[in-house]
Amino acid sequence: MASAVAGLGRRCARLVHTAGGGEARHLGAGPPISGLDGGSVELVRRRLANAQRRGVPGHLRFRWTHDRAAAVLVLLCSVGGRVHVVFEERDRRLSTHGGEVCFAGGRCEPGESLQQAALRETFEETGLAPAAVRVVGELPPVPNRTHSLRVHALVGVADGEPRFQPNRAEVHRMVLLPLAHFYDPRVRRMVPFRSSLMRIPEYETDKPGLRIWGLTAFILDEFLRRIGSADNDSPA
Repeated sequence: MASAVAGLGRRCARLVHTAGGGEARHLGAGPPISGLDGGSVELVRRRLANAQRRGVPGHLRFRWTHDRAAAVLVLLCSVGGRVHVVFEERDRRLSTHGGEVCFAGGRCEPGESLQQAALRETFEETGLAPAAVRVVGELPPVPNRTHSLRVHALVGVADGEPRFQPNRAEVHRMVLLPLAHFYDPRVRRMVPFRSSLMRIPEYETDKPGLRIWGLTAFILDEFLRRIGSADNDSPA
């Protein structure tokens, strides 16, 4: 069900930009964590929770036409002792959004919580069992182009070095990139976001021809800012 969310980056055009969230701001000298030890995971959890307590910032205030929900998982894992962010590249043969990079996720089924939906979709697409993921926070929802879906991003940490078994009907390959990669200003540039007044980031990867853009990049950038800000060490 990755297609329910993967293509939202392309279709998400009419965002209501009410603050300066889209300006090109530096993310900092480097990532706030270098591993996924208990203290580092607690830092991520605390900063995400405190950012949420402050309410929704202006650049994340949107108009909604429906209240249907989808959930994606921003997943952190350890590879060789380094923190990585987990993406998937959609199968290139798919008729819609083939070859795009996205987070695992999809629409919530009736009666599902956001966490249940994100973990179910992650399992269906990547083979990673829900029990192998600790959910440590979330981000404010963002809309698709028609504002008919609220896309909720949950943040999770995988236990150990996960072994993925991607669903080849949907996923061409897993793409794991070091968290530190996104703090290199050479891989990040600001681009116009379709017909809106907002400018959002686009990230190059170390895979030839593969970039992170649209809604996926928007969610990623918000996540990086929240965990990277020492202001989020306290709720005030």
